[in-house]
Amino acid sequence: METMRMKHRTLRAAMTLLLLIAVSPASFAQQFEPSWRLGFDLAFVDPTGDNVTVGVNGDRVNIDFDSQAGAGIRLEYQFARSLAAELGFVGTAGIDVTIGDLGNTTGVSTRVSSFTPVTAGVNYHFTPDSRVNLYAGPFLAIVRYGDIEVEVGTGGVAARVSVDSDFGWGAIAGLEVAVGSGHWSLQSNVRYVHTRMSGTSDGDRFDGNFNPFVLSIGFGYRF
Repeated sequence: METMRMKHRTLRAAMTLLLLIAVSPASFAQQFEPSWRLGFDLAFVDPTGDNVTVGVNGDRVNIDFDSQAGAGIRLEYQFARSLAAELGFVGTAGIDVTIGDLGNTTGVSTRVSSFTPVTAGVNYHFTPDSRVNLYAGPFLAIVRYGDIEVEVGTGGVAARVSVDSDFGWGAIAGLEVAVGSGHWSLQSNVRYVHTRMSGTSDGDRFDGNFNPFVLSIGFGYRF
């Protein structure tokens, strides 16, 4: 009888010890805590879409867009161990414009356009507990383009080609490497933005794919 009581006491003591271990501060430290991440990037924008043909003062010219550098900012809220919502912004000082003459137009000059997407999406973190964190996810984008100023002919009158804003979509894939205590990190990512450049020039509509890849590298802070 006494032996049975000792067994019961030993079993209760063991269960109590396991319970204390399960709810210890060390165990709580392993549980997920939501966090914010603020990132600052240098960006390289590389359009992959078609060129567009626009009317300028009665002439028609072919416009192509070159790669350009810019900067971006990202704010991410990690609401689950592997899931996070992200709001992003990229801005360029200008997108270089190359003009190809059509017909007999000569002496074409232009001022640059701009490309400014604002994105909102959800990222999946493949290695959230590692110092090298890999992630990817889809997003939606509102894209604002700057107008293009084109002058056709020597001493010609400059015409402003109005470009509409666009609603697009895309995807991001990237990594961040923790530095020091883990609050700071180095980060790099690539985005693909599916977007069209369209507008009105000389009363005619023009429309073409812009579809850039945006390569970014920078640093982030987690809080």
